[in-house]
Amino acid sequence: MEIARKTDYALRMLATLTTDPAGVVSVREVARANGVPYSFARSIQHDLALAGIVENSRGANGGMRLAVDPREVTLLCLLEAVQGPLDLCGCDAAGADGGPCERRGACGFNPIWCNAEAMLRSFFGSVTLWQVVEEGCVPRFTGGFELLRPQEGGAVPGVAGASDEKDSHA
Repeated sequence: MEIARKTDYALRMLATLTTDPAGVVSVREVARANGVPYSFARSIQHDLALAGIVENSRGANGGMRLAVDPREVTLLCLLEAVQGPLDLCGCDAAGADGGPCERRGACGFNPIWCNAEAMLRSFFGSVTLWQVVEEGCVPRFTGGFELLRPQEGGAVPGVAGASDEKDSHA
């Protein structure tokens, strides 16, 4: 997974809006303050508005302002608003018909990719825009890992996507 330049720019722009969540700031001003090319900032503004993250206003005093509470919106929500769904492995759509990969049930790597994706989702979902910008908080992984052995029949207990049998009960 790569954090796109567009996402980096969008987060910088949103950080500026977070410092004055009720105020309207011109796109040109936000772009200049964050080293974002103006034409790219306009594209980002459009995408953020479509996602309901910012509201736009026109006119001489127009610009954009946050449409969400920065204390409630997580980095995961913002990342997905700009880049689309966080999808590390694509096993759910790698099959010939666009469905799950035919090898998913027997693949020893699928549970690893699924767990890595779950960790990223949890990590980005653990911190809000406000916590990063105003409080200076940064999430840090403090847990550990345990290796799970497959049960009879090949299913790995407690691992999402580890077997077709488990998926059919979800």
